Amino acid sequence: MLVRGLMQQSGTATVDVLFDDTAGRDLLFQLGTLDALSRLTANLDEVRARVAADTEREQSLAKQDDAAQAVMAAVPVADTLAAVQVAQADVDAASADLAALALTTPAAAVVSELRPLPAIPPVADTGRLSDQGWAKPAAGRITDSFGPRLVHPVPGVSDFHRGTDIGAGCDAAIYAATDGIVESAGALGTYGNWILLDHGNGIETGYAHIAAGEILVGVGDRVSAGQVIAGVGSTGASTGCHLHFEVRIDGTAVDAMPFMAQRGVNVGN
Repeated sequence: MLVRGLMQQSGTATVDVLFDDTAGRDLLFQLGTLDALSRLTANLDEVRARVAADTEREQSLAKQDDAAQAVMAAVPVADTLAAVQVAQADVDAASADLAALALTTPAAAVVSELRPLPAIPPVADTGRLSDQGWAKPAAGRITDSFGPRLVHPVPGVSDFHRGTDIGAGCDAAIYAATDGIVESAGALGTYGNWILLDHGNGIETGYAHIAAGEILVGVGDRVSAGQVIAGVGSTGASTGCHLHFEVRIDGTAVDAMPFMAQRGVNVGN
C-alpha cells in the first residue's frame, strides 16, 4: 500500500529511490527505530502510572498505621487513669472512715491502743528537777552508803561515812541539788576539793573529791537547781573517781538517800 501510494503521487522516480539498495535500508531502519521508541514511551508511561499508584497506596497504608498506633497508645493511658481514679476513691473512703472514728472514739483510748503509757518516774533524772525543785547530783550507782563501815578503804579516816558515794566517771558533771548559795569552794582535808551549798532553813549539801581545776563556782555565788557546779575527780582520801555527796541539817550529816527521795530524787541508778 505504501509503495502503491508513492508510485501514484511521485512516479517511478520515487519508487526507485525506495527500492534503491542503500536508501531503502536507511529508511526502513529509521522507521523501525521510531516504532521502537514509540513502544518504549508507552511502556514508560505505564510504569510511571503503576509507580504513582503504588506510592499513593503506601501513603494511605502508612496513615492508617499511624492512626492504629495512636489508638493502641491511648488504651494503656486510659486504663491507668481509670486505676488512679479507683485508688483515689478508695483513699477518700478510708479517710472518711477514719474521720468518723475520730469523732466517736475518745483520744485517750486511741493513744492507749497505739502504745502503752510510760510509767511515771518516781525520781528526777540527772540534772533535771523533781516537782519539788531538786536534782540528782551525779549519774552513777551507789558505791558506799551513809553510816558506819567495818573497814574503811583509806586508812586513818573515820569509820563512820557521813555521805553517799556515787560511782560517776572522772570529769562527769556534778549538779547543784537545789537552789542555793556557795558557802565553801576549795580544798578541805580528806574531802579533797569540796563545795558546800547553803539552801536555807538549816539545809546544806556538800560535794567532795572534785577533780583538780574543776570547781566551777566561787564563794558567794548563787546557783540554781540542776546547774553544773563541778567535775567528778578523786582528790583527797579517795581510791578512784566518785562523788561524795553529803546532806547536812543544822550542821549534822544525815542519810542523803531518804532525804532526797522525799524530794522526788533517787540518788544512784
